[in-house]
Amino acid sequence: MLLFGNLSKNHCNFTFHNEGVGMADPIKNSDISPEKPLDVCARRIIIRYFHEMMSHKEGASDGSNIEFVHDMRVASRRLRAAMDNFAVCFEPEQFKKLYKQVKIITQTMGTVRDLDVLIRRFRTEMALMPIAEQKDIESLIEHLQEKRIVERKPMIDLFKSLDDSKFENDFLKFFEVV
Repeated sequence: MLLFGNLSKNHCNFTFHNEGVGMADPIKNSDISPEKPLDVCARRIIIRYFHEMMSHKEGASDGSNIEFVHDMRVASRRLRAAMDNFAVCFEPEQFKKLYKQVKIITQTMGTVRDLDVLIRRFRTEMALMPIAEQKDIESLIEHLQEKRIVERKPMIDLFKSLDDSKFENDFLKFFEVV
């Protein structure tokens, strides 16, 4: 969570708190401070959120634990929020290209996540139903699971495309602190 104090184009004054398990290492107070230029602080925050997002990619690709998809999607949304907040600090053309890729990641993850949530919800509801009524819900769950398999393909293809295009390297190079 970012707690904003005095924020200007030239300097930053806010505190960064780690919000949960499985996240990238928190930013140290020495990494961001009111004495440092805003773009330096912004770069460190954006890189941290990027590492958090990418730390879930392998698990999301594997597909055996739905929480990796959820965690990667949440991290991508946090990254986009940070990029929105600090866009003024960066050269617009390349920034927009990288932002667009992060947005595509969020959208692609969202499709799979929505199906995960539906499947989990129907399983929970089905467990509370009389056995005679469970057959129709089971058929619906099977249909959603088949649809999830289909919807995972664009996600896997996106991950391969990101790897092939060296997206991670380009992203980190653009936002590296100089």
